[in-house]
Amino acid sequence: MSALAVAHPTIPRRRLHPVPDRPEPPVTVTISISGSGAGRDRVVAALRDFVDAAGTAVSVEEPPAAGDALRLEPGARTAVRAGQQLDLSRLEYDLLLFLARHPRQVFSRSQLLAQVWGHTHTTNRTVDVHVSRLRTKLADPEVVTTVYGLGYRLADDACVTVVER
Repeated sequence: MSALAVAHPTIPRRRLHPVPDRPEPPVTVTISISGSGAGRDRVVAALRDFVDAAGTAVSVEEPPAAGDALRLEPGARTAVRAGQQLDLSRLEYDLLLFLARHPRQVFSRSQLLAQVWGHTHTTNRTVDVHVSRLRTKLADPEVVTTVYGLGYRLADDACVTVVER
């Protein structure tokens, strides 16, 4: 049960009236903190205090360990995971980079052919083959998600960082 109280200096205090509990959908909050140092540590400590104060109604999900993260550097055209450089073809790299730059968006095979390949003069099956090869080389078939009947997208929980320099 919740209670609502309003303090106002000119209005006499009244009894609190219970506000009926209403089931509310959960709220997901994603906070990304870059940088390092004391400022970052203070923000993280304040967030932990906030979560502790919220009690058991809050659940916290940590992102994958940094070693599991995939790091793309477009300037150097490198893809690195757990300190190991991945051997991706030009089109595999371009496909992954395009999806990483457009998270939470679904692209049809035709759209990917136009955006990544730069033309649509080939079959849609070409995209399927490259996605399959990319999944194999990443050793994680869930990074690129198939949206049946529509196309492909980067998975919501994919930990891919694009480092623009």
